[in-house]
Amino acid sequence: MAKRKRKTSTKRVSISVSVIIAVFLSFFVLQAIDNWLGFGIFDSIETAFGNAMQQESSAKTDGNTAADEDLQIHFIDVGQGDSILIRSDGYNILIDAGENNKGQTVVSYLQSQGVKTLDLVIGTHPHSDHIGGLDVVVNEMEVKQVLMPELKKSVVPTTKTYRDLLTAIKNKNLTAAVSKPGQVYTFGKGKLTVLGPVENYDDLNDTSLVARFDYNGHSFLFTGDMEEDAEQDLLDSGADVSAEVLKLGHHGSSTSSSKTFFEAVDPDYCIASCGEDNDYGHPHKETLQRVQQSGAELYRTDYQGSIVFAVQNGKLAVTTKKG
Repeated sequence: MAKRKRKTSTKRVSISVSVIIAVFLSFFVLQAIDNWLGFGIFDSIETAFGNAMQQESSAKTDGNTAADEDLQIHFIDVGQGDSILIRSDGYNILIDAGENNKGQTVVSYLQSQGVKTLDLVIGTHPHSDHIGGLDVVVNEMEVKQVLMPELKKSVVPTTKTYRDLLTAIKNKNLTAAVSKPGQVYTFGKGKLTVLGPVENYDDLNDTSLVARFDYNGHSFLFTGDMEEDAEQDLLDSGADVSAEVLKLGHHGSSTSSSKTFFEAVDPDYCIASCGEDNDYGHPHKETLQRVQQSGAELYRTDYQGSIVFAVQNGKLAVTTKKG
């Protein structure tokens, strides 16, 4: 029995080797015929395979310096305005870029972080303290996609700030995608979900694109300048606005972060992105009291400069840098 088993095994090995040789010979014969006929089938296969491998590699690096942390969210100090950089597993998302004179400030900050490519740029709404610097960013950085909220024709701005951004987008052969509630963008283990606006508003503040970013059990809510009416509509839509970190609406204005909305978010940390000694009194005392009474920790760009939340090995840490 043992001898028969060894003979059978040898026969199978011989057959397997023969099959392998036959496959290789067939491959080379087919490739020779393809080259002779000029179809280019094998060239197409090799090109497609090479492109797929290149895309797989570039999707994670793509000219960006990897951060030590798995996730970083930078609330960039741009004075009286908003600008937020999200770095998730090698991907980069930018939300707003401050006033018209802050575009180069944002570009310099991105470069200091080793960012060369922005996978997604979001303009929350067409007020200059949010999109003013975005034209400079789009002009000077490699941008893959732009996302902006839908606007009623009656409220579409005719400002130079808005036109400059649209021109920059067009010159880069890009098209601004229109945000819709429920859209989901995945960046490594991170997920950005568009929550609002859920209605078409006449007030540009309420047209703000609202998004939640989730990563490994941590959540961040970005509200632009959304005010109370839009907050209530968002809650009525059934959207999950709960978040560990809340970017206070409208720079901490009393017209945003209503009691009902704030309690629904139930944040552990709040960010007020505002300018030092600004003319609007942001953040307003009503908002400050609400944050204090909730027990959430408050960070302010006017006091502490740029604020960075980092997640590494599942743990959240906060650092600040003034100047």
